[in-house]
Amino acid sequence: MNAPVHDAGEFVFGTYRLDPVRRVLTRDAEPVKLSARLFDTLLFLVRNAGRVVTKDELLTAVWGSRVVEEANLSQAIFSLRKVLASKDGAELIVTAPGKGYRFAASVYRDVATDQMPALSESVLLAETRDRVRAARPAMWWALAAVSAAAVVTGLVLRWPNAAQAPAAPAGPPPHSIAVLAFTNMSGDPSQDYFGDGVSEELINALARLPALRVAARVSAFSFKGTHATIQDIGAKLNVGDVLEGSVRRDAGIVRITAQLIDTRSGYQLWSRSFDRPPGDLLDVEGEIASSVATSLQVSVVQGEAARLTLGGSSNPAAFDSYLRGMLLLRSNDDGAFLRARDDFDTAIRLDPGYARAYAGRAFTLCDIGLNPPSEYTDAEIASTYASALQSADRAIALAPELATAHAARAVVLENGFVRLADAASEIARARDLEPGNAAVVGSYAQVEADLGHFDKAVDAAKLATALDPLRPDAWYILGYILYSARRFDQSRASLLHEKSLRGLLPEHSMEVEARDELLEGRFADADRSCRATSASYRDVCLAMADHALGRSADAHRELARLLAARGGADYNLAEVYAQWHDVPLALDCLEKAARAHDPNLGEIRSDPLLDPIREEPRFRAVEQSLHLPS
Repeated sequence: MNAPVHDAGEFVFGTYRLDPVRRVLTRDAEPVKLSARLFDTLLFLVRNAGRVVTKDELLTAVWGSRVVEEANLSQAIFSLRKVLASKDGAELIVTAPGKGYRFAASVYRDVATDQMPALSESVLLAETRDRVRAARPAMWWALAAVSAAAVVTGLVLRWPNAAQAPAAPAGPPPHSIAVLAFTNMSGDPSQDYFGDGVSEELINALARLPALRVAARVSAFSFKGTHATIQDIGAKLNVGDVLEGSVRRDAGIVRITAQLIDTRSGYQLWSRSFDRPPGDLLDVEGEIASSVATSLQVSVVQGEAARLTLGGSSNPAAFDSYLRGMLLLRSNDDGAFLRARDDFDTAIRLDPGYARAYAGRAFTLCDIGLNPPSEYTDAEIASTYASALQSADRAIALAPELATAHAARAVVLENGFVRLADAASEIARARDLEPGNAAVVGSYAQVEADLGHFDKAVDAAKLATALDPLRPDAWYILGYILYSARRFDQSRASLLHEKSLRGLLPEHSMEVEARDELLEGRFADADRSCRATSASYRDVCLAMADHALGRSADAHRELARLLAARGGADYNLAEVYAQWHDVPLALDCLEKAARAHDPNLGEIRSDPLLDPIREEPRFRAVEQSLHLPS
C-alpha cells in the first residue's frame, strides 16, 4: 500500500522499521523480503496498531475491488507471522476470534526521514466515460482508435488536461448492460464461486452479441456485498440496464432466478426462474442471454444464438472444476496457478470437448511459465509453454469462433515464444469475434503497443477503461501503453487514477511510474519510486536513477549485483547500459538476450529505455531477427 502524500516517517516497532514511502521493511537495519501483498497487509495492520481490524477492512484495503476468498487473507497473515516470528515466541499479529486481527506491538513514528513530494492535483485524471453503441472490446489487452471508435462505435473518450473540468457524462449508451454477481442462496459461503461463475458465463455470453455493450466482470462485480442502488450502479458503469439474480444448488437441482432492471427508472423489464438439473446449465445460460437481448430489443440471428453457449460444457462436474480453476487463475496467490492447472485438467478429463477449459488451461500454463516455481528448470519452463500452446490450439480446433481461445493463443505466442506476428494475428481475430470483450481489447492494445502502433494501442486501451472503468488493471495497462508511446505525463495520470481505485500502487505500477520519471528527467523522484518496485527490478531501476543523479558508486554497486544475479544475457541489462549511453555493452547484452530468447524482447520495438541505441545497425539486426510484423 503506497503511502498517502501526508504520510510522514517510518513506523518503528521492536527492531523493525517499516517505511511506507520506500516500501521497505528492515530488521536490525537489514532488509526483510516481503511480497507486495504482504507489505500492504502489514502496513495496514501497523497503521491501525492496537485495535482489532476486521477481515473485511483488510480485504478491502489490500485487495481492493478484486473478488477474493478469505483464505487468501489467512494465508497472508500466516506468512507475515513467519516473517515476524520473534525469539521469545511473542506474536506481533494476534487473532480476535470471529472478528479479525490486531497488531499487538508498540508502534511509534520516526518522522526524520526523507519524504516524497506532494502529488499535484493537476495530474488527476478525469473520468473517461461516455457512449459506446454497437461494439465492445475483448480479453487481456486491446484496441480501438478514438476517432474510429467515435464514428463506428459511438464511443467518445475525453482526455482533458488538468485545467479542464470533467465533462458531464451523457446518458448511458443504448443496449448497455451490467451483469452483477448472482447471490449465493445455498447458505454456504464456500459456494460463492458457483454464483459468481454463472454470472461471469452470462457476461461472456452477452458479450458475444455485437449489438450489446456489456460492462466487464471486475467493474460489475465490484458492487458485490455493497448497498449500492441500481441507479448508483447504472451511473458508475454508464449502463442502461442491470441483470441481477440468485443461484441455489440443492438435491440435484439448480435454481436460478434472474431479473432485468432499467437503471434510470428502476422498473423491472423481465424476470424468470429456472429449476433445472445441473446438466442443463449451459442451455439456461443461452436462454437467459437470449431473453435479455429480446428485452433490450436486440435481435439475435441464428448464428449469434449458437455462439451464446460456444465452447461450453453440459457436464456439471466439468463445469464445476472449470469455475474453480477460473477462480484460482484470478487469485494470483502463491501456488494458485498450479492448482488452477489441476482443475482445468480435471474439467478436460471429464469433458474432452470443453473448449473453454482448454483456453483456461492455456492462460494458466502461460502464467506458470512467466512466474515459474523456483525449482523449475529452463527445460520445464519451455515444456510448460509448449503445453500451453497445445491447449490453445485444441481450444481453437474445438470452437474456432471462441474469442478467448484465440486470445489465449496470442498471449502464449507473445510471452512464451516471442512470435509477435502470430500473436498479433490471433488477438486481432479475437477482437473481431468479440469487439465488446474488455479483456480482449486490453490484450489487443498491448500487442499493438509492442508493434509500435501507439495510436491504435492507446485508443484501444482507453476503450478498455471505458468498458471496465472500475478495474484498476485496465488503468495500469493504459498507463504502461502511454509510457510506451512516450506520453509520460499522461501515463502518470493514468497510474494516479489506478491508485485512486486501489488505494495503493502495486510494485509493477511503481516500475512504470519510475520509468516515466526517469525519462522525464525527474531523477530524484525516479530514485524514490525505484525503491518501491519489486526486488527483482529494483537494482535495474536504481542503477539507471543513481547513474543519472551522478551517484556513480551506487550505480556500479547495483550493476554488480545485477551481473552477479543475471550474467550478461539479460534484456534489462541492455536497458541499463543504454541509459548509461554505453552503446557497445548495451548491444552486447541485447544480442545475448536474443540468443537466450529473453521474453522481454517482445518490447524491443516499443521500449523507450532503448531509444539511445535504436538506430544502431546491431540493434536493427536483433530487431529483424525477431521477424516482427510491420
